Amino acid sequence: MFYNRISEKSDSNSFHTPKSRKIILQESVSERKLAAIGLLFSLAILAVKLYCVNYETIRNFVFERKLVSYTVLTQNGQIMFTNTWETAVRFSKYWFPLLCGFFVTYFTWMCVYLDSNVPGINPPSPLSPQKIRTKSGHTFHLNYVFAVLVGILVTAYMYVKEISI
Repeated sequence: MFYNRISEKSDSNSFHTPKSRKIILQESVSERKLAAIGLLFSLAILAVKLYCVNYETIRNFVFERKLVSYTVLTQNGQIMFTNTWETAVRFSKYWFPLLCGFFVTYFTWMCVYLDSNVPGINPPSPLSPQKIRTKSGHTFHLNYVFAVLVGILVTAYMYVKEISI
């Protein structure tokens, strides 16, 4: 009987409040993320090291089997790079304003999102679930419309002024 009471009291769940359980769960999630990032970083280091150690073997495999000669490849590469760059510059009056408008929209959207009281919840973003938007009382926050509008205005201004590379 006494042993049962001690084991009930020493149950690991009885010492934690709901708030401390949430903190422990958050710590374990962040530890998993940190472990995954560390694993990816170490695999990247191993891949680069293997490439550097076997650089000559890889180069000999590609170039010495007469699949392609090095001079032809560099000449063709220079021609291709020049052609690609000329094409990109020629059409930059179309894609450059769109790219700049997208980045301005993204930056403004993130400023609004991170400036909110609880990001994504109060005020909710348009991408938040419906139950969070109706629960908070804000079905759609106008600052997000402002972010999209700023991106559209930047794109339109760059088109009108013909800003390109």
